[in-house]
Amino acid sequence: MKKGKRIVAMIMAGLLAGALMTGCSSNTEAPTETAPATDVAEADQETTETEEAQTPETEEAEVEEAEDVEAGETEMANPWKDCTEAEAKEACPRLFKAPEGAMVNGWSMMEPANSEGGVPGPLVQMDFRNEGVTFCARAQYGAAENEDISGANYEWTTTEDVTLANWGEGNMPAKYSRCMDEGWTVDLLTWYDIEIGIAYSLTAEAADLEGFDLQAIAEQMFDGENDPTDSIPDDENAENPVAEYAGQYYIGKGNLSISPEGTDGALIEVWWGSSAAEHSEWVMHGTFDESTMTITYSDCEKHDFTLNEDGEVEKDETAYTDGTGSVKINDNGSVTWTDDQDHIADDLEMTK
Repeated sequence: MKKGKRIVAMIMAGLLAGALMTGCSSNTEAPTETAPATDVAEADQETTETEEAQTPETEEAEVEEAEDVEAGETEMANPWKDCTEAEAKEACPRLFKAPEGAMVNGWSMMEPANSEGGVPGPLVQMDFRNEGVTFCARAQYGAAENEDISGANYEWTTTEDVTLANWGEGNMPAKYSRCMDEGWTVDLLTWYDIEIGIAYSLTAEAADLEGFDLQAIAEQMFDGENDPTDSIPDDENAENPVAEYAGQYYIGKGNLSISPEGTDGALIEVWWGSSAAEHSEWVMHGTFDESTMTITYSDCEKHDFTLNEDGEVEKDETAYTDGTGSVKINDNGSVTWTDDQDHIADDLEMTK
């Protein structure tokens, strides 16, 4: 601003000098009108006052304000946090695995903007490459059935409905989309596990995906060992009424499994995460009362675990071995766990 005012003063002085020179160049020409000396003096005084008002402190304040605005526009916190595969599995049950031969670049997760009782859970992401193609796989427990978690915002050239053979016992509906634009291709596959309530997406990007089968990659990513409901009762437990309610139940960062034992017994196992590096596990054996639809136990053993950066158990502490409580099977198919010691899930309904 100071420089601008100086230029104005110089221009005015130049005009005045030019007018005086014109008036002196020829005695035959009419005198040129010039600005009164008082007007010039007032203009010079105004310029000087403006320059004095623009102090170094003012200039410094303007620079700091500009820097603050620029910092506010550029310094945005990254919502994605790196994590281990073990932490990703803790955050999302029935999680996918990397396909054979893939090079995993990393796992990460992002906490949801709004979560009530841990639902929805964190958005989990795995980035990997395979045969020159870049992949991004995502999953989120508790996401809405029609919610797009892929982050792939393209105008799709083609879209079609397909069925995944490995997922959902061979009957998992999915949607395949492709976008081709200026020598670059993006494929997207999305599906939803309605049994547990998990949204999945898988994207692939490369210059040329002609003949590429994204569905085949998704099939390889199913992890049968990570299926929380894969608990088939033994033949000796076939008549046990608990068999009808066997399976895995979830809420937030916790899950509870029920397995039949003998004629009317039940094995109950609970996993509950308190943070990415800490969780607790409960194991108990109870008796099922059909009249009250309740499994009661008195031999609960609780362990508190701490994991290291690699997701391996660093500390295993036994909290107690004689815990008591019960699991109530509700009319709507959910269960309510009453833990007499820690009251971790009082009045919370856990669903399959």
